[in-house]
Amino acid sequence: MAIDPQKISARLTVKEVLDRYPQTLPAFMQMRLLCVGCPTEAFHTLADVAREYNLDIEYLLERIRSAIAERPS
Repeated sequence: MAIDPQKISARLTVKEVLDRYPQTLPAFMQMRLLCVGCPTEAFHTLADVAREYNLDIEYLLERIRSAIAERPS
């Protein structure tokens, strides 16, 4: 079940985002986020990723929302 891109929140896990929006994979890869494919992707939230990679959470969320908007699943 897809989530409205504007409702993508920092509480979602990487796995939830990728399962619902596989078109976001390139955005993760372009930002060089190694969480994609990591066994912990099912547990790490977007907030965890932002903290781990020292990214602004709003920047990360905007990149993900943009990837969804550019290429609907």
